[in-house]
Amino acid sequence: MTETLPPAETFFRVPGRRLAVSSKQAGSDTTLFFVHGLGGNRQQWRLQWDRFSKEPINLVAWDALGHGESARSKHEQVFASRFSVQDLAAVLAAFPSRKRIIVAHSFGCRITLEWISGLLAAGEDIPVDGLILLGPASLAPSLEGPMFGNWMDRLPFWIASFARPALQARFEKLAWAPDVDPEILKTERQATKRNSLFMINAVRSGAAPVNTEILRHFDKPVHILAGQNDGIVPLTEVRKVHDFLPTSTLDILPDCGHQIMLEQPVIVNQYIEKELQRLSPSPGEAP
Repeated sequence: MTETLPPAETFFRVPGRRLAVSSKQAGSDTTLFFVHGLGGNRQQWRLQWDRFSKEPINLVAWDALGHGESARSKHEQVFASRFSVQDLAAVLAAFPSRKRIIVAHSFGCRITLEWISGLLAAGEDIPVDGLILLGPASLAPSLEGPMFGNWMDRLPFWIASFARPALQARFEKLAWAPDVDPEILKTERQATKRNSLFMINAVRSGAAPVNTEILRHFDKPVHILAGQNDGIVPLTEVRKVHDFLPTSTLDILPDCGHQIMLEQPVIVNQYIEKELQRLSPSPGEAP
């Protein structure tokens, strides 16, 4: 697996919930937090990390429970989204910063928005200055249901476990644009070998409803990027997320699938650069 992020710093939130976290601390008042999606890992942000590690800003990325180098579990309940929300809040608290930008992908977007909706409902301040959401997962009340859009969705779990190569091939067809770089695909195949179908199903079934109406009160800048060829999250669902967030912009990228940060890193990095420039003090302004 291609790795450009620093080695993981073991981070404990509660006993038995061990998360692999990479960080680069530059003594800046601005931090980029990277939140990967279901089945992903923190190394998927390597093209953003490589670009922004050259800048005088702080970077933080982590593997969700059951992903990458983080701890595994055979207990379905630990994958409930409320615990992932708590992990997100705990990571933010562990790396305090005056200015924060969250860059999230797919299910990581849903976790981020669930966290924000909870703070809005509680009347609490939201310690983030901007969001960049890549291929945001549906905010439907439940994510249980068809995943592959064909006969594979009817397979009993124990049979599906033996059909993993076929499931992998189907996922790749849905997730990537047809002309994706074969080297990227090879790297991602290797990186996802440790992902279990049990974990994937547990995360999907544990996704709590998100209070979408209260998200209309979120007033920070949000930039949403979607791939025109994304077969994982339909554009209709991405547009719903856009509609729930009144301050959001939506950019649909041609010749791009679901893995936007790897397929179109230059565009993603440009959006990050714009947010960093927005948060930078103007000449003569106190930082």
